[in-house]
Amino acid sequence: MEKYGPKIKEAIKQYMEEQDKNVTGQTAASIYSNVFETVDSIGIAIAGNTSFAVMHTGRKPNSKAPRYQTIKKWMDNKGSFKGSKTLKSAYAIARSIGRRGIKGKNISYEASLRIMNALLRDSSAAYIKDIESHFKKSTSKNVN
Repeated sequence: MEKYGPKIKEAIKQYMEEQDKNVTGQTAASIYSNVFETVDSIGIAIAGNTSFAVMHTGRKPNSKAPRYQTIKKWMDNKGSFKGSKTLKSAYAIARSIGRRGIKGKNISYEASLRIMNALLRDSSAAYIKDIESHFKKSTSKNVN
């Protein structure tokens, strides 16, 4: 699993680039992965900055609006918004997001689909090896 954390992270960055979700690259740079293990499972946790979380989960309607300065900075970095009304537009967009919310998209899942076959193949092989090991241990103890 250790080798798949970085692969998923890179797949997410690539997906964000392809879907035009990158403006400055700060959100993509903030993404990290942690492999975790519990008594009965192992997994990979993916997280990032607040922008990544909002892209992933969205925002509920009638919640606090994002800072309009953040929207303005995004508009400036995007480069497709020009003119003297950019600040007013940023304010209106932020207010609209606060009122209506925005729908999130499970970016981690979409990006992970790209490497899922390799992950399943490797985890299946490890699972089979584990079962074989337990089977050998249990049968070697019961031989009379």
